Amino acid sequence: MSEPLALLSILVALCICALVAQRSQLAPPAAFLFGGLGLAMVPGIDIKIEPEYMLIIFLPPILMEAAFFTSIRDFRRNLRAIILMAVGLVLVTAVAVGGMMMWLIPGTTWAMGMLLGAIVSPPDAAAATAALKNVHIPRRVMTILEGESLVNDASGLILYKFALVAVMTASFSWYDASIQFVLSILGDSAIGFVLGYGFVKLFPYLRDQSVGILTTFVPPYGAYLIAESLHLSGVLAVVVAGLVVGWHAPSIFHSKFRIPAEAVWKMVVFFMNALVFLLIGIQLPDLMTRLDEYPLHMLLIMSFTICMVTILIRFIYVYGMTFGARRIFPRLNRRGPLPAWQNLFIISWTGLRGVVTLATALALPYHLPNGEPFPYRDIIIFLAVSVIIFTLVVQGISLPWLLKRLNLRFDPGLMYEEWLARSHATKQALSVLAELEKDSTVHKPALDRIRAHYHERLESLGDGPNTPLEPTERGEMTNHPVIQAENRIWQEVLKQERDIVVNLRRQFFISDDVMHDILREMDLLASRFHHTA
Repeated sequence: MSEPLALLSILVALCICALVAQRSQLAPPAAFLFGGLGLAMVPGIDIKIEPEYMLIIFLPPILMEAAFFTSIRDFRRNLRAIILMAVGLVLVTAVAVGGMMMWLIPGTTWAMGMLLGAIVSPPDAAAATAALKNVHIPRRVMTILEGESLVNDASGLILYKFALVAVMTASFSWYDASIQFVLSILGDSAIGFVLGYGFVKLFPYLRDQSVGILTTFVPPYGAYLIAESLHLSGVLAVVVAGLVVGWHAPSIFHSKFRIPAEAVWKMVVFFMNALVFLLIGIQLPDLMTRLDEYPLHMLLIMSFTICMVTILIRFIYVYGMTFGARRIFPRLNRRGPLPAWQNLFIISWTGLRGVVTLATALALPYHLPNGEPFPYRDIIIFLAVSVIIFTLVVQGISLPWLLKRLNLRFDPGLMYEEWLARSHATKQALSVLAELEKDSTVHKPALDRIRAHYHERLESLGDGPNTPLEPTERGEMTNHPVIQAENRIWQEVLKQERDIVVNLRRQFFISDDVMHDILREMDLLASRFHHTA
């Protein structure tokens, strides 16, 4: 098959897999992985990316997006739990998986075992979020999961680099590794902060919207490449840059920039996640043929054992640290009540592995510095993919069912925070209008129309948040029932208005330029609602 046809096949496969995931309970990464397996059966489809480019291409934008939308306030409030999960659990998982690999495959070393452990230890919050898109969970649980994923990518990849160096050089020094770890944290944080803050200061001077959107990719790729060139961990540098840019973004990005920029970034991150899983699916059959030295039942036993160790260690660690820490340090009981067992169970079960595990596995070099084949490369990739498939399929599909059975509810505090923000902003807007009314040059009819809009909004907000007419998706604000009813009416009105404009263009009464200008205004108005008109 020619390269253009192969590329077309991949694009079609991505679309089909996305539709299948949307209409089923299958997590999108799993759908793309299975789609790659199906595509591998098509003759002539054999696309590979060199290992040294895997992390460079895929990780920076994915990590940048996750860091950009991280709530620093919630992150700080749950910092202790996040660090325990993102650093402690990564290390414990790596040691447990490494020891199990040495027991399952005689001849492997601790360095090889820790390499596999570092690859499979970081869960992926994006995969969990995709599986939880239609259900509600407490905000603190989701904050811990997302914060853990943000930090454990850095700790897992630092451990991965140490283990990889030990395999490549056949030597390892805990002293040198500790020094390098501290230097990496300090250096990465400095690089990420400088690039992120530099972007924040320079962005207001950009006038072209397209160029502005393009420059948003400079901080993640710049931070990663600079850190890597200095032999540091580019992951933490990208995370810090994303946090800095995300904190300042509301004040430097105007509304006309945010809407297209968000669309571009969503598409890029979606494509990156989808492509990397599709690629491993395409390469998996060839990988299995290179493992013919292992009997099939042995491969199944090894993959199942590693999966069970990965899952059980998370349960033991979460419950052990929660109850053990409060027993050892009684003062923790005074800081807050013991978390509900349902919340701990969801945190323990939501250990889905995703694109970081896959990218690091595929990034393993083919050869050692002396030219010999990299030892156990194929079996490490196979075991890593097994953990990904098992967690995405078994845990991912069962998560919505478990959440309903556990009867978890979303945090009502979100409703109050939304009401607080809306009411304060509305009252301030009315104060500004009252000051403008004193200016004789202000157009009074226009001011009266705007003031009426804010009075209606303030009246609908009432004196506090109310129960919504229907729950909204996780991550979206829960509106007051009056606002929800208003949104429904707007949707219906805008739909009819859009149909009229489109029909006028079909009958050649108006030009395409006029139609696009009017539809763009409608789209901006419709973007206020949870479901666009």
